[in-house]
Amino acid sequence: MRDMFHAPIDYDRKKRGYFYTEEWVLDPSSFLDQQEMEALAVTFRVLSQYSGTPYYEEISRAIEKLMQYLPVSFTEDGLFEVYSFENPVAASSIDKEIFSLLERAVRNCLKVTMTYNVSSRREITERTVQPYRLHYDQSGATWYLIAFCEIRQEVRTFAICRIHNLLITSDHFTIPDSFSISEYLEKAFDQTTGHAVYDITIRFTPYQSQWIREHRWHPTQQLVENDDGSATLKLTVGALDAVKRWVMRYGAQAEVIEPQELRDMVSQEVREMGEVYGN
Repeated sequence: MRDMFHAPIDYDRKKRGYFYTEEWVLDPSSFLDQQEMEALAVTFRVLSQYSGTPYYEEISRAIEKLMQYLPVSFTEDGLFEVYSFENPVAASSIDKEIFSLLERAVRNCLKVTMTYNVSSRREITERTVQPYRLHYDQSGATWYLIAFCEIRQEVRTFAICRIHNLLITSDHFTIPDSFSISEYLEKAFDQTTGHAVYDITIRFTPYQSQWIREHRWHPTQQLVENDDGSATLKLTVGALDAVKRWVMRYGAQAEVIEPQELRDMVSQEVREMGEVYGN
């Protein structure tokens, strides 16, 4: 405290202890510059998306304690009178106890049993899984569990908000050396993975290409500019159904070139939509 924050502290040789020589209050502005204080304020705003997860309350209280000592001029004439920030989307509702149990299981490499709501099939399944990683998807504001499912005998991604009746077992597991979390996420699209990996090519019209160029859609993406102003996006992913849902949001502004299987999936969906809206 004395060396880092220049606190008025001295040493009493008789009592063999340190003491304050005068009244003193920690002033964050003595060790935080303007940009660092602004970053702290933004962090406090963004932190709300992690509400309900372990350490949220502890981190939130720590930042609040620092924030209350910021200069009055900073709060009145500082960051939020110059910039505006969109309120972060809160994470999907999750059971705090389940999240804490999963964190414990991941840290200690312990298998868990659980029931899981499979939304695509509208059914509840009982599973034993080996939890590898807790993963937060920024775009969907959703927490996921990446785990090896002993029923499917493969690594799967589970939405934590659909996990119930979780129990930690005493059975330990070892994550295979061949497993890489970065490689696993690279093959996924919109948090969905598949059994095979596909080379995907999608052509966007000149109009839609303006927005496609502005974003990074996937770690493997390659964007090819065409002479007519259109753009061709190439990806290597393992989730055709997820890509189908994504590409259809652009309607006729996007055309799947390959693989043929994905092109057929989109074509079938368009025909079914025509039946719905045909009358």
